[in-house]
Amino acid sequence: MKIELLAESLGFKQTNGAYVRTFSGYEASLVMYKFPGSYVKLPMVIFAFSKSIDKESIKKIAKVAGLKKSAIRESVALKENAVLTHARFKDKEKFEAHIEKLITVFKELNLRTLDYCPYCGNEDTDSYRLIKGVPIRVHDECVKNFVHNVTTHLETTGSSKKNLLKSILYALIGGFIGLLPSIIILSLTSYYSAWLFLIIPFMAFKGFKMGGAQPGSYVMFIITAISFLLAPGFMLYAYIDVAVFNELTFSQALQIDAFRSDFIKDMGMTVLFTAIAVAVSWKSIYKQTHGQIKKDIQDLK
Repeated sequence: MKIELLAESLGFKQTNGAYVRTFSGYEASLVMYKFPGSYVKLPMVIFAFSKSIDKESIKKIAKVAGLKKSAIRESVALKENAVLTHARFKDKEKFEAHIEKLITVFKELNLRTLDYCPYCGNEDTDSYRLIKGVPIRVHDECVKNFVHNVTTHLETTGSSKKNLLKSILYALIGGFIGLLPSIIILSLTSYYSAWLFLIIPFMAFKGFKMGGAQPGSYVMFIITAISFLLAPGFMLYAYIDVAVFNELTFSQALQIDAFRSDFIKDMGMTVLFTAIAVAVSWKSIYKQTHGQIKKDIQDLK
């Protein structure tokens, strides 16, 4: 269902470029949201609050919602201050009952709608910005100063290559640690699980962060290169080891039809699943880089 039709059926009105509705004093926006690792956007309702939501609070909200992935934290102008919940309700009354249950928890947790400029804290705003589908009240001057300060930081400290070599080394170590489960499974069972390659890019990025370098948007290309170095390299090593075990060189083993066929098949699967691992991790990792900050800044202008 198109978002405009869903908005109409659930009572949302288009305001300032967003579909908005107020429930018991809490302002909500209807948005299309894509979960990390997913390629399909789903209709969600988002509430932006005036303070961050801790892990215990989001657990309480999710418990009351009672649906799988029913309450997700997001950052809208402030850090982890928003809650997303499903809007997949054909019945308007059931949808409203679902929202009212959430609002009961919001009140218990003393959460209130973000109704002031998040950059200065004052309520007498003169403009708004659409952030992740939510119209946020702001001062134009505050936004200009914020964009200028962040842009200046990215052009100076943010673009520093200090500790870059150290971070790349740590990323390699992290990626290798992510490869270890595949090595262990192969050693114990003589089989490998290509799905375990999903761990590699996440561990490589964790290692990169430990190295202390600035997380520029180029980081994903480093993570991609490391993933494609380690996983296919691991498969090549495994087949070289098989050749040596049979007292053959790798080139000699490749002359054997069965060996060559298995090697091509397994290497192809390795490359495919490494590509899947990088694709799945891309958005999650990118959100933690300066590339995401630059994108967010563009949305504010």
